[in-house]
Amino acid sequence: MSSKIENVDMFSSLPEEILSHILSLMPTKYAVRTSILSKRWRYSWMFVTNFDFDGTRTNPFHGLDRFTKFVDRVLNDCKTSKINLFRLQFYETCVQKLSASSWIDKAVRLNVCELDIRSIQLELPLSLFTCKTLTKLRLERWACDGKDWGCPSSVNLPCLKTLDVVVHSDPFVNAFKLIGGCPMLESLSLEVTRRKKFAGCYIFNIPTLKRLKLTFALVITSDINKVVLRVPNLEYLFLGGVLCSLFQMEDVSSLVEVSVSLRHIAYDYLWVELLNGVSGVKSLLTQDVSFFLIGFNVG
Repeated sequence: MSSKIENVDMFSSLPEEILSHILSLMPTKYAVRTSILSKRWRYSWMFVTNFDFDGTRTNPFHGLDRFTKFVDRVLNDCKTSKINLFRLQFYETCVQKLSASSWIDKAVRLNVCELDIRSIQLELPLSLFTCKTLTKLRLERWACDGKDWGCPSSVNLPCLKTLDVVVHSDPFVNAFKLIGGCPMLESLSLEVTRRKKFAGCYIFNIPTLKRLKLTFALVITSDINKVVLRVPNLEYLFLGGVLCSLFQMEDVSSLVEVSVSLRHIAYDYLWVELLNGVSGVKSLLTQDVSFFLIGFNVG
């Protein structure tokens, strides 16, 4: 008796919510391409909950207009009521600021949970700064002019727990505006890529913070400033790049682990004061200017 083996399309028989979840795990351009597979797949991509738009490899001569039209089409046609992740990356300045701003605004109106925005031109809509569903935010503007993304004086992000920002001009002005409107913040990563003037006192008064990463990538100044840490629930601290700040540990009573990776130390006393401030931690990992790695446990 002969048996007949039938080819069964297992994916097409999956429930719509499972299929859309699978499509959400791939870059958006590939998810959209599945619409040509069959009638069954024609509209499945419209229910994805993750959007990943990467224009960094787009041809600047004819591809950027295509990229803009593609993002417009996807956001206009999507049927989802909630976005888990919205990632947007593009290098070229040919993408209109208003276009990018409208895309981010659309994500906010679709109850976005996680935003990851990296671009040369970055104009953020006001709706972003009062988003009630946002839990994780990354902002990075690749800039040659030393300018930063703008931030209004009033910020209200009641659910934001993770903030990852890169700033260029005054290191903390926009960052502190954001921090002040995040009452539930648990993880903060702040990278300063350049600065010509950095005098003053910067106070991190964040009772809910558990993880803090500060990186000073490029310094063009001889000014020494003070960084005050009032973070009673902080468990992990990372300091990287160039050390030209005097750290004052006013309340780090929960601090367990410190990791330090420095290319340069402006003055020896800054290093001594930093080590004194974290002397009570259980684990300290340091990389000195000579790039010799030293790891040891304390206590």
